[in-house]
Amino acid sequence: MSYKYLMLYFCLLMILGIVLQRLWIELFSRFKWGETPKSYGPKRHVVLKAGIPTMGGVIFIALSLIALAFVSNDKSSIIDKFILWWLPFGGAAVGLTDDVIKIVRRSSEGLTSRQKLLGQFMVVLPWAWITAKEVPFYLISDSSSVYFILTFVLLCFFAVGLYNALNITDGLDGLAAGASVISLVALLFVLEIEPCRLSLVVGLACVLSFLWYNSYPARVFMGDVGAHFIAGLLMGNVAMSGDLLLIFPISFIFGIEIVSVILQVISFKCFRKRIFKMSPLHHHFELCGWPEEHIVVRFWLIHLMGISLLGALWTWQVI
Repeated sequence: MSYKYLMLYFCLLMILGIVLQRLWIELFSRFKWGETPKSYGPKRHVVLKAGIPTMGGVIFIALSLIALAFVSNDKSSIIDKFILWWLPFGGAAVGLTDDVIKIVRRSSEGLTSRQKLLGQFMVVLPWAWITAKEVPFYLISDSSSVYFILTFVLLCFFAVGLYNALNITDGLDGLAAGASVISLVALLFVLEIEPCRLSLVVGLACVLSFLWYNSYPARVFMGDVGAHFIAGLLMGNVAMSGDLLLIFPISFIFGIEIVSVILQVISFKCFRKRIFKMSPLHHHFELCGWPEEHIVVRFWLIHLMGISLLGALWTWQVI
């Protein structure tokens, strides 16, 4: 598909996405379904974010299915489609289950951590097995079983890690969505594989039409379903590139966020001291008195700089 058709496709999907998100917000508002903030999170969230419609990521699924159904000249193989789309749709199913439980219970607690992790691995394991067999990765080119297992393990680790990292980042209005846009655009510049370009354009239309309503002050949240979908789409494209090192620039701010949580837990468990006022990192700055919209834009800029720096090193084959 040529760039002119991709741009036209993007515009049409973007408009459709904005309309569908608006209808989704009205549906949730009519039935008084909405977000239930965690009681142990920042106190202002309990006041300001309670009752806001959630699960906007469901529209990502709908928009992607519509887009894929109307692509008549997509000549990508079944394997390519599987590598690109299994993680977004499979991960979204796990996230959707979690979100529905929260809505039904009117609680901030859905699946337990173990249940969610089990669901994520059930999605990731068959994908990682097939991807490790079908994609010739640059740094792991040996065909022996040892290298196959290494590739398989790395794919599982990165995929599950990105699911959770992006989900953790989705804590402020527009933060995860804006950072995801930067990552998707970066991948669009790097990857010239046709099925990748199509999936990235669809992903951009999904996230930008959502960001129309998710920018501060948010009128809708993406929910776990949306975070898992975006993470899966990013990971699928990284895998199609054949270079797993690409995950580091693409997930720069998401990695910082999840590492802040890991460090906080280790520090408290081992030394009974907290490194941050609250984790993940964006909540620390909230409690330091930074306005939410300032944190979001600054994290976007940090993500852009991180992608630029690590992307340059990746291009020069330093990493």
